[in-house]
Amino acid sequence: MTAVHRCVHVFATFGAGGPQIRAVQLMAHLGPAFRHVVLAMDGNYDAKAQIAAGIDVEFVAPPPRAGMLATRKAQIAFLQQQRPDLVLTYNWGAIETVAASRALRLPLVHHEDGFLPDEAQRRLARRSWLRWWLLRKVPVVVPSAVLQGIATREWGLRAASVHLLANGVDLARFRPAAAIAAPVLGTVGGLRPEKDHATLLAALAALPAAVRARIVGGGALQESLRARAAELGVQDRVEWVGPVADTAPHYATFAVFVLSSRTEQMPIAMLEAMACGLPVVATDVGDVRAILPPEAQGCIVPRQDPAALAAALQRVLADPALRAHLGAANRAAAERHYESRRCLDRFAAVYREALARA
Repeated sequence: MTAVHRCVHVFATFGAGGPQIRAVQLMAHLGPAFRHVVLAMDGNYDAKAQIAAGIDVEFVAPPPRAGMLATRKAQIAFLQQQRPDLVLTYNWGAIETVAASRALRLPLVHHEDGFLPDEAQRRLARRSWLRWWLLRKVPVVVPSAVLQGIATREWGLRAASVHLLANGVDLARFRPAAAIAAPVLGTVGGLRPEKDHATLLAALAALPAAVRARIVGGGALQESLRARAAELGVQDRVEWVGPVADTAPHYATFAVFVLSSRTEQMPIAMLEAMACGLPVVATDVGDVRAILPPEAQGCIVPRQDPAALAAALQRVLADPALRAHLGAANRAAAERHYESRRCLDRFAAVYREALARA
């Protein structure tokens, strides 16, 4: 009989986002040999709606908010109760669980997927030191070469322990649809500061009145972004779809996918758009330039630059043949490099190696 491994996943939040989507993919990919416990430190479990039926997963209440030492103590007690075979932690928001796992000598794999705006351009010295101290003997998974460089140069982690693993996309679920004639700019992502929807709205205001935007995702900034759209006079040109359990059907309504983020590493929504055969206009963040094919390099613009974003969007919207060419090149790149099963196999191999070492 195959042994069943108990995995505890600890997130800062389990709201809909790239790391959470990938974790959901992995739960399905790992199959019945793994059982999962998910702890979101902020109590947000919105991404649970994306977990397929039949996956063995339990959601637990977070500890009361406290300082680092008190939270570490609470996490030690939590892990002693759970008795996991493997602990999987995600980003800075789970650093106390990293410390607790190290104290208990539990098998651990840590994931770093990017930063909030406070560390997007420059990392905080105290956090960098703690990452070095707590992660120096831990397998660390990163999705971008940019983040791999930060982990080795700034945090001082050994190159051998930092695993650069690409995110993947389900090419059957996310596939090209019929061409869209309507000039609709689409984006998918939480309404959070790092996604910088305000720059997208400002770019929309500079485009012809026939151009509309469709924004898929929810979050704390919804009301302020609606107010900003009204200030710019584009409130009637924006459709706020809100959070959805399945993003796949929405890409079929976009003429162009827009990524306006201030910070990213390897955005899953952009990979989904590429797999759907959409042209992409994106800010120059993380590994975006390396992910997009050569044909799309002219569609990459500086972050927080509405004029540059609007100019790139206008160029793509005005040329149906260019849109088709860019979309086909993006789909081909997704097929070559980011098919989900191959990418998820690499994550599973790191997890199984950590289990074997234990």
